[in-house]
Amino acid sequence: MNFAMRLRRAALGFLTITVAACTSAAPAPAPSPSPRAPSRTVIVIGVDGFARRYLDADSAPTLHAIAREGVSASHGMIPSFPTVTFPNWYAMATGLYPDHSGIVNNRFYDPAYADEFIYKNAIAHEAHWWGGEPIWVTATKQGTLVGMMFWVGSDAPIMGVRPAHWHSYDHAIPFSARIDTLLSWIDLPPGKRPRLLMGYFEEPDTQGHIHGPDAPETRAAVLRVDSALAQLTAGLRARTLYDSVDIVIVSDHGMAAISPERRVYLDDYVDSANVNVVNMSPNLMIGARDGNDDALLARLAKMPHLKVWKKADVPARLHYGANPRIPPIVGIIDDGWMIEWRHGKPYDGGGEHGYDNADSDMRALFLARGPDFKPGVSIDPFPNVDVYDLIARLLGITPATNDGALAPFAPVLR
Repeated sequence: MNFAMRLRRAALGFLTITVAACTSAAPAPAPSPSPRAPSRTVIVIGVDGFARRYLDADSAPTLHAIAREGVSASHGMIPSFPTVTFPNWYAMATGLYPDHSGIVNNRFYDPAYADEFIYKNAIAHEAHWWGGEPIWVTATKQGTLVGMMFWVGSDAPIMGVRPAHWHSYDHAIPFSARIDTLLSWIDLPPGKRPRLLMGYFEEPDTQGHIHGPDAPETRAAVLRVDSALAQLTAGLRARTLYDSVDIVIVSDHGMAAISPERRVYLDDYVDSANVNVVNMSPNLMIGARDGNDDALLARLAKMPHLKVWKKADVPARLHYGANPRIPPIVGIIDDGWMIEWRHGKPYDGGGEHGYDNADSDMRALFLARGPDFKPGVSIDPFPNVDVYDLIARLLGITPATNDGALAPFAPVLR
């Protein structure tokens, strides 16, 4: 199915969704899986904020070995818009663009619930925010045991389903202990052992924000992740499983360098008392308190380095703007720039993401190796919603309806 057809079918499906059920999945039917070995184990590791270009600049021996032995998206994987954490981890988990999953940003307001989703708060653990069917629910419903170590959304009882094993995110748990947990699940007896294991590391995103993408601290964080992956591969080898397990490594987005010289100020163009700002920078989500969004859009259009639209006019390539959780006006500042208030506290970090997903700085990491992948091959850039169908295919389960496609992986699957 070509991209235009997928887009038309996605749009048609979304029109059937009511506001009260705005988080439901919408679009095209997913491909049927090929038969797989019923005992195949799949391990998916997520590394936050790992820009694809880090792999070119840093000495990360484990990551480079996996790339040599398997598949690498040499020009990166394309994140969903907005290029921030929660929408993208959940896009890979469900195969749904944020517009369809309902996780439209790290924080947003839902008019149906008259409540605000804030990703760091306990409210994010409530199931009603999370639309679609994440892969751990798909697998569990089809009798495949799952172990989840911190993946976004996995600590909410989505569709009333819990994974067989799961942990809520706790940054205090060392990377080595997270790997030990994954390996301990592999050591369980057959009736309790998960076939799908998913783990998460918050680096190098944290250091990238604080110090910038090219800082030595960020490079050290890349090596910290690489060391954890070396622990995982060594554990698999010790169990004689390394060549019989499929490993997929992904990131949610990249990172761009920012500086005090590249800032524009919102209050130079709008009255702060007359706007409701849901998200500020780099992706602006805003509405007029008096309801005159046309006048607000006209003022915002004068801001340099900013592309801004009414939500209905957001470019189709971004797959964004129809969900009721998105405010009336959506904007994106140019790569490396920031929007701030003159009267607010300036952002003092060295790196940021959330920019246009067409920007090369936002390209994410994708690597995979194992018995289902050809060795030493490269894959063209593809949208991250395709990851869901890939995992379903590796597990031999039937995917739920979603926005993704298995076709981009055809050249690299055995």
